[in-house]
Amino acid sequence: MQQVLALIENKKQDFAKLPLFDFMQNKNIHPKDRLSFAPLIVPLAMGFGELCNNVFREEPTSNKIQDLINKHTYEEHFHWQWLLEDIEKLELHHCKTLTDAMLFSFGENTLKSRTVCYQLYHHIFQADPIFKFVAMQVAEATANVFFNISQPVALELKEITGQDYRYFGMCHLHEEEHHQMNMPNIVSFFQQIELSYEQRQKAIGVAELTFEAYTEAMNSFMDFVNKQNINLHTVMLAESVI
Repeated sequence: MQQVLALIENKKQDFAKLPLFDFMQNKNIHPKDRLSFAPLIVPLAMGFGELCNNVFREEPTSNKIQDLINKHTYEEHFHWQWLLEDIEKLELHHCKTLTDAMLFSFGENTLKSRTVCYQLYHHIFQADPIFKFVAMQVAEATANVFFNISQPVALELKEITGQDYRYFGMCHLHEEEHHQMNMPNIVSFFQQIELSYEQRQKAIGVAELTFEAYTEAMNSFMDFVNKQNINLHTVMLAESVI
């Protein structure tokens, strides 16, 4: 398993270099604009919650790996509620009617966001728990990158609006960093798992394809930002007022 975990760490470092994260850290741009893609995350966040409840989780179980995954799903499945809360605070209302909301949720702009969940489902439905663990680890790695970058943006915005942003801010990051999966004894347990050659190759494939899906989603968020015509040179924080 150590080889697979090392691959995930290397992929995580590459993921952190995506253009979206440079954009989010550009303090010349108003923090609200740096989170303007937030509605596109909804299909991913809500879909991941459903996967936690209905696909990652299998109860009852006598398998230790599955048991740990089950416990993790209870830590993860409700985070989408914070996202909807933050979107309301950000006033990012792209849709005025239910029909518009459905067209947006299942439209081209959110396709890559939805595809992450499709890719996860493909790998984890009725799968050996070890492959569920690999998919979950990729989700954890990408979340760690994203929320470490979004948290300072949320704090900047709080200084302007006086509001807390639980999904993008410290609340979510704290939850991510204190998951049971990150406890030293749990990490050691997974590191010591011996995989057969066939299991290792399949696990590597799961990790690579899942990272690819997350990467495409982040790039689609950046494409959406560019379509909004946010001027990276002239939208200055000092000139912006929410």
